[in-house]
Amino acid sequence: MSDVEAIPPSRKKIFTVHELTGEIRSLLEDHFSSLWVEGEISDLRSPRSGHLYFTLKDSKASIKIVIFKSHLRFLRFVPKEGTHVLIRAHLSLYEPRGEYQLICDYIEPLGAGALQAAFEALKEKLQQEGLFDLERKRPIPFLPVRIGIITSPNGAAIQDVMKVLQNSDFHCHIFLYPVSVQGSSAANEIAQALDQINRFSQEAPHPLDLLLLTRGGGSLEDLWAFNDPAIAYAIAHSKIPVISAVGHESDTSIADHVADLRAPTPTAAAEIIVRRGLAAVESFYRLHEKLLTSMQRQMESHRNQLYMAMRLLTAPTHQTHFLKNRIQDLHLRLNQSMDHLLTEQRRRIQSASQGLVHLSPVHQLTHFRQQLNQLKTRLTQEGRKIVAKNRTLLQTGMNQLNLVSPLNILERGYSITRRLPLKEVVRKTSDVCVGDQVEIKLHKGSLICTTEEIKRGK
Repeated sequence: MSDVEAIPPSRKKIFTVHELTGEIRSLLEDHFSSLWVEGEISDLRSPRSGHLYFTLKDSKASIKIVIFKSHLRFLRFVPKEGTHVLIRAHLSLYEPRGEYQLICDYIEPLGAGALQAAFEALKEKLQQEGLFDLERKRPIPFLPVRIGIITSPNGAAIQDVMKVLQNSDFHCHIFLYPVSVQGSSAANEIAQALDQINRFSQEAPHPLDLLLLTRGGGSLEDLWAFNDPAIAYAIAHSKIPVISAVGHESDTSIADHVADLRAPTPTAAAEIIVRRGLAAVESFYRLHEKLLTSMQRQMESHRNQLYMAMRLLTAPTHQTHFLKNRIQDLHLRLNQSMDHLLTEQRRRIQSASQGLVHLSPVHQLTHFRQQLNQLKTRLTQEGRKIVAKNRTLLQTGMNQLNLVSPLNILERGYSITRRLPLKEVVRKTSDVCVGDQVEIKLHKGSLICTTEEIKRGK
């Protein structure tokens, strides 16, 4: 007899499968809430749900990975089959199948040229989304009076920009938005600054005219924050035009591609702003000088005319009367010219309005709706004609069939005789014998008869 005693049922802890997997999931998620794992991507899948699934493996083991759709948009690196990567994730359990998996929220490549590979992959992804399209980019204002600069307040970039602006004759208001331009928090700070500046500018009485996103040079790792997709989307969504001046002339970032204008250096960006501003101011002064010269010439011409008129003035009363008539005539001609000009402007505005009405989608939709209703009416009419025509043809065919119908012949007193049991139609006396049963089909009903006598004839 065994020494093991049975445990009473009341003392047993019995789990359902769902409860057990839930307990295991809680333990895994609590114990492995955040961890870094490296390995090679394989079995990469992207179903219609928008999530990304793959297996992370090394030479001895593998584990399933999922990146949810909500995190994919903000990844700096687009995962590809066979890439050696480092991921940040937390461990969880997929209860329906009882399989544990890593839920990833960050991924980056490892190995030689990994950052450059990540840069090229992200660049290709954003280009396909249209963030680099020239049609999307906003024009840079020629005379930006209020300029916002997003950069580090202690970096060389702000000093280079301010040196150019202060040493020029171009006057503008500078608003510095200090952010980190390097490190893990830099990308989020810059993206948040872009969003906040746009929101505050829209609510301010005098909005900003231009934004300058800049920092000094550095390695690819130092400039990597400007390759973050969060910054790219923030620049694309900005209502204020953005100039990007990140690093030296040879450095190119994702922010440079998305910005409305890329400057090779911070100094070059400031020179572009000054050059465009001074060109606008110079154009203003040139036009102002031209206007003054034209007015002086007009005044000189009128002064000469007045001098000649004063020399020819003999009778002041007569001359005054003449000038009064002249003024009245000029006044009348001026009124007529103004009326004519206003009439012509009204005609042009009315013509343009009619053209706009003609080109309006609402007008075209109304026109197409009328055409559709006309075609619908014609289709209904043609359909009714076809139905009526086919109904007439059907009635004619039915009448013709009725004329040749055996039932119609039976109605006139004729009958059909068939030999039983095969119900073969009897056409002559030789088709039956004495004693055969026949069925006589009448117009209404039938008769079952037995043949007693056969009279043969022609």
